[in-house]
Amino acid sequence: MIISAVATAHHGGAAYDGSETVEVIGKVTRFEFVNPHVLIYADVSDEDGNTVEWSGELTSPNRLARSERSAVRWHKDIFQPGDDITLIGNPARSGAPSLRLQEVLNADGTKMIGGG
Repeated sequence: MIISAVATAHHGGAAYDGSETVEVIGKVTRFEFVNPHVLIYADVSDEDGNTVEWSGELTSPNRLARSERSAVRWHKDIFQPGDDITLIGNPARSGAPSLRLQEVLNADGTKMIGGG
């Protein structure tokens, strides 16, 4: 008899520092409404005036589309390149320009998700 099982894994939040919160303001470069996590990329000016592409990771598209914490219903075209955006979240422990997002605000300050 042969028994097989499919194992799936999901990474936790260990890559991010949950004790710190960072806010970056920039312009969307890419928006990926894909499984397992929605990703937002934005060009942000650092303190020296250099442009750095930050990434922000959210939950799955399905959860975002049904979220009661969101001001709008999320969909694949909700953000376009060039849109102004504020990303607030826990920074990567590695120092990479990456966040586990807690809040996302659009250009007019509407809280798209997060913050209770």
